[in-house]
Amino acid sequence: MNNNPANQDHVRPIPPQTNPDQLAKDLSILCGKARESGASDAVVISAGDVIFRPEIREKVSRQDAFPSIHWPLDYPKDNIEEAIRAYRKGILFCVAAGENLPDYGGGPIDNPLHRNRYLLVYEIASILESASFYMGHHLAMGFAVGNCRSVFCPDEKRCVPMLKGKPCIHPNIGRPSMEAAGMDALCMAENAGWITDESRFLPVGLVMVD
Repeated sequence: MNNNPANQDHVRPIPPQTNPDQLAKDLSILCGKARESGASDAVVISAGDVIFRPEIREKVSRQDAFPSIHWPLDYPKDNIEEAIRAYRKGILFCVAAGENLPDYGGGPIDNPLHRNRYLLVYEIASILESASFYMGHHLAMGFAVGNCRSVFCPDEKRCVPMLKGKPCIHPNIGRPSMEAAGMDALCMAENAGWITDESRFLPVGLVMVD
């Protein structure tokens, strides 16, 4: 059984410089892997296609009743937008929302079927991030949807890593969401042709690859 998140054929050392043709092939493979892992669709995007809006971060900062280390997101020494702009390409993907899936914001998510929709985005982001690493794209960075605490730790009284000296319970899969980072995921999904109604919620994830 192959437990490697990337196929053995795609394991390679980190190159001193990425070949553009190889990157294009890798991105195509990663889109396929996203679909195989449960994504409804996946597309290659450029760093310039990532849309940031300050009002989204402001909205997240107000939804602080169920806080976590990733919601609201506070990186005082790092600028996420600058970090994203340093990449060339990434994979934007979505999963089927199903019927009546709302935007839970910071959570919690009481409906287990709804929580599984959110969970799938985290799983796919983790798979793509790991696969990218094995392909030699060691700086791949993934973003999911919603508040990781509402997906993984809804019964915890506190987000564990918010307690001094405590590590995350789910370090390999817990991560910031696109909206917590200030990205307009729904506008990007609309640009990808996945939604035409701005009021409709769609679970979207992003992995910047190289």
